Amino acid sequence: MATRKSSTTTFNAIDDSILGDYAVNNYSERVYSKVYYSIRELCGLVAKRSLKEAFDWNNFKERFTSDFGKVEENRYSLEQLLEYANRKFGKTLEDLIVQNQISWQRRQEYTERSNMSYQSKMIEDSTCY
Repeated sequence: MATRKSSTTTFNAIDDSILGDYAVNNYSERVYSKVYYSIRELCGLVAKRSLKEAFDWNNFKERFTSDFGKVEENRYSLEQLLEYANRKFGKTLEDLIVQNQISWQRRQEYTERSNMSYQSKMIEDSTCY
């Protein structure tokens, strides 16, 4: 019986160091912060729901950072964070990315509302003089 040759193609890694400032991070590096912040928000919302008035976002962020590290540290791998999100919240990578996009939209809307109310207050104050 003839033996079958298997050929696996090996690819050389592309050296993008010449791009310098224009180089793009790996996908897992770009997604890591989205997953990290989505988990932080979900944990915060659960804690806020249970603690009600006693909840403080700044205190929560400090505690979360002590447990999970800063986003730049990458204390846990992307896979570990995804496993945690799946176990605790039943969320997949896609769910977490959507959660992060919704959170960014809310923050932008809040900033726009704050800026508009600040501008209207400044106009009122300037017309009073």
